[in-house]
Amino acid sequence: MKPLLFIPTLIFLFISQAYGQKNNAMEQKFIDLETKWMNAWKNKDEKTAREIVSDDFTLTSSLSSGELANKEQWIDKAMHSYDCKNFHFDKVKVRMYNKTAIVNSWYHQDATANGKDWSGDFLLTDVWIKKKSDWQVVARHSSWLQPPKQ
Repeated sequence: MKPLLFIPTLIFLFISQAYGQKNNAMEQKFIDLETKWMNAWKNKDEKTAREIVSDDFTLTSSLSSGELANKEQWIDKAMHSYDCKNFHFDKVKVRMYNKTAIVNSWYHQDATANGKDWSGDFLLTDVWIKKKSDWQVVARHSSWLQPPKQ
């Protein structure tokens, strides 16, 4: 009887390991995409930012008073009014739904917005869609994890 239990256990372990590796690879792909996007902001690389951000992008920002920002508004602010000195992702969780990815990130930035300090820890929720062969971000929601320093 013991050999009969051994084979299903091996199959389960193999499938679990393969799934975990696929999950890790997908998570790393989106960490790389998120990093590329934030580096485009930091380095004022408008060409890369335009490739990553979908034309129908919307942003709900911690700086917002309730309105959504679109792609052109985000590009304008990112390239001219918001400056990033440093950033890093502390933790990333990726959930896949066919050609859609929901990415939750615990994120830190050292930055200014319109000349005022905008540094801190944030929880980001990004929605990525695979369009043709490329992934583009179509939505972001950004929340402070603690209130901004006054």
